[in-house]
Amino acid sequence: MRGYLHIPVLTEEVIAHLKCSEGGVFVDATIGEGGHTLEILRASGQNKVIGIDRDQEILERARERVAGYADRATLIHDDFTHLPLILQSLGIEKVDGILFDLGVSTVHLLEQGRGFSLHQDGPLDMRMDTRGKVTASDIVNRYPLEEIEKILRSNGEERWAKRIVKVIGKERQEAAIRTTGQLAEICSRAIPRKYHPRRLHPATKTFLALRIAVNEELNKIEEVLRIAPLLLKRGGRIGCISFHSLEDRIVKEGFKKLERTCICPPSLPQCVCKGREKVLQIITRRPLTPGPEELRNNPRARSAKLRVAERV
Repeated sequence: MRGYLHIPVLTEEVIAHLKCSEGGVFVDATIGEGGHTLEILRASGQNKVIGIDRDQEILERARERVAGYADRATLIHDDFTHLPLILQSLGIEKVDGILFDLGVSTVHLLEQGRGFSLHQDGPLDMRMDTRGKVTASDIVNRYPLEEIEKILRSNGEERWAKRIVKVIGKERQEAAIRTTGQLAEICSRAIPRKYHPRRLHPATKTFLALRIAVNEELNKIEEVLRIAPLLLKRGGRIGCISFHSLEDRIVKEGFKKLERTCICPPSLPQCVCKGREKVLQIITRRPLTPGPEELRNNPRARSAKLRVAERV
């Protein structure tokens, strides 16, 4: 899919709410193909961007896209949970803004060989970083069925997890499940036809759940939201774009926790959070979502939500 050009979502909202036109140093912690980074660089001639992605192939696409701004863009192949070390290696203590565009790249879904797409038959891989040791095939073929069921329920909120796992168990006794086509067919067969979603493939939630498990996505979001705000200058802003409820819930609760000076459970008779300081001020009490014009131009943006908070 080299000819496909990814369209970044909520770009105007990102530029406005991260105050990119004022100039500064920004981190695009999930640079993908560089769409947001390109617009941040264009917003001010003073802007510098550190772009991070754990997918080497996608990162090279971003490098091509921002080649005209190479003097102001530093692209790094790494995991965003290593952000403190990355900034330290660049001699940067604090930044003016940090953006996380969570989830999978559209290119991942369109390319056959990476195993993210349930519409194209390919190897059951799903690793964003191909250096990772665990693939979706490993989970489907080697993990205990009880653990697979737990993954489908917790990561994909799949109500038919037990039925899907039962069919997986039978199939893998006969032969290993190696391709996305095989798994998609298993899900279609396991879920009663009258309960198949109208607009989504029956395997959508299963693929989402496995992808999250392979890449440890939710754990990494929780981890980085504890450390990234501390790398902002006073008045600097952090923005997170999510595409499904699990991601958005983690962002929402993560921001709330850093806004409070007390995190004691209600059962405690008095606060024991002595000395705890407020880290963030939430800017968007409700998430920003794409408007009608953006949805007309980019229907893939329909589930995007942007939440923003400011360092205090």
